[in-house]
Amino acid sequence: MRIGADGTPSHDRDIRQHLPIVHEAMHHVTHMTVRNRGTFGGSVAHADPATEVPMMTRFLGGTVIASSQRGRREIPAADFFVGSLVSSLEPDEFVIRVELDAMRPDAGWGFEEFAKRHGDFALACFASTLHCVDGRASDVRVGMMGVGETPLRLEEIEGIIEGTDVSEPVLDTVADRLAGILTPNTDIHASADYRRHLSGVLAKRALRAAWSRANHERLQAR
Repeated sequence: MRIGADGTPSHDRDIRQHLPIVHEAMHHVTHMTVRNRGTFGGSVAHADPATEVPMMTRFLGGTVIASSQRGRREIPAADFFVGSLVSSLEPDEFVIRVELDAMRPDAGWGFEEFAKRHGDFALACFASTLHCVDGRASDVRVGMMGVGETPLRLEEIEGIIEGTDVSEPVLDTVADRLAGILTPNTDIHASADYRRHLSGVLAKRALRAAWSRANHERLQAR
């Protein structure tokens, strides 16, 4: 799915239909004025690791299309975000659009974010999409923000969930492993230990929601 750099996705009907997790994430973007005027391309180029648009771009296998007098360049999101507020854009390049993988209609999804006040930067955020095939999780994707120097796609966590029934013991394993692999910063807003604990709590909530939606869509399709 293509999103123009000047797009304001909080009001985009196609995003609501084909990328409902992005639509949900947009409700957490600061305040109404920013959601109405801020652009998808601007947020991607800003590359803030604690904001929703870069996270969704990384999480959904995005490709950033950049342009300059030298021509156009396609940059996978995995290579685009290289540090806090740092991207791989060259000085003469600008973002013209972002391409994301659309979600299948039978996908389950969950998005959980925690900030001290609505509109503040997230202390941690966990997102997941998955499908239910014969009672087991399939095509699992997991992303996080607020807990690293870039938005994260956590393939190790995806591997823990893949093929399971997303039971409480599985969720406990996910939370324990997150505590072991995440290296968030301590700052004036929260300690690293708090962010690790919070990540496990948000992961469980998001995965429960994703699994519930996936099962609902499977039953509806019968």
